Amino acid sequence: VLVSDVSSQSPAQLDSQSQIDENWWDNTSMDKNKDGIQDNLWLAVDSKKYDWVDEHGRIGVIVDFDHTPTSYDAKMLSVRVDFVHFHTYHLIDSIAGSVLVEDIVNLSKLPGVVMVELDGILQVSNSDVKDVHGVWGIYEETGYDGTGSVVAIIDTGIDDEHVGLDDLDDDNSTDDPKVIAFFDAINNASVTDGSTEPYDGNGHGSHCAGTTAGTGAPTYEHTGMAPQAQLVGVKVLSDSGSGSFAQVMLGMEWTVEKRHEFNIRVASMSLGGFGAIEWTSDEEESVNRMANEMVRNGIALFIAAGTVSYTHLTLPTSDLV
Repeated sequence: VLVSDVSSQSPAQLDSQSQIDENWWDNTSMDKNKDGIQDNLWLAVDSKKYDWVDEHGRIGVIVDFDHTPTSYDAKMLSVRVDFVHFHTYHLIDSIAGSVLVEDIVNLSKLPGVVMVELDGILQVSNSDVKDVHGVWGIYEETGYDGTGSVVAIIDTGIDDEHVGLDDLDDDNSTDDPKVIAFFDAINNASVTDGSTEPYDGNGHGSHCAGTTAGTGAPTYEHTGMAPQAQLVGVKVLSDSGSGSFAQVMLGMEWTVEKRHEFNIRVASMSLGGFGAIEWTSDEEESVNRMANEMVRNGIALFIAAGTVSYTHLTLPTSDLV
């Protein structure tokens, strides 16, 4: 799914979008009883299929505010409800962390808090894609090879030593790396300058990187759609292929923050959800709002949609698809 760039919209259109987003919590369908707690949070607490609650009685949540949260807000959560802080997201006015199940209601009533969401789980999607999808022929058919473009692969990582992903011209004597930066939200989130050594302990991210921009070396039987594009690896899923909303959004926000430094114009997210997050999926959920903010900041998104569904097709970018 291609999510279009809204940077070309008129001021009037952007103002209209801002009005839609204002006080989104008043009309969202993910909180039908209007108690400030996402309905599927209680489904997760009671779930017998997935262990959403850890051995200490804590559950991962996203806390949404009616203002951009500050260090004071983070401290308030810690003091008032023993909240364990993970990250503060200024793009969507939210704080991720964990809380005791017994404190969820009290958390929802704290000053400035407008919604408490479940910190859901995302996992690799469409990992068994086949050549019959036709992706390999795009470069040959159009003549566009991606020169000058940079794509962020938000996934399990990238193996930059793979012969089709190690450089642009497949000549090891030249200095033209394909992967120009790497951020690891799973194991090394404190290093934010993009200098982390790329890796992929799962393979799915490298698969997506190859589909996007692989040179096709050594046989050149299957080139990527943009073989001369460069890549930025953003690891938000573990080597087992899954990650929390909080971890994925950390990578998404990093991509926005580094878009000018690394000239990131496009991002790929071949991710899907399972369990409780499918039951009351809503366009106002935190990951969806973060995706919308990425688009507003000029990054076109390619996101998996419809590859996994239990009761209905869900699109993680709502009305921007």
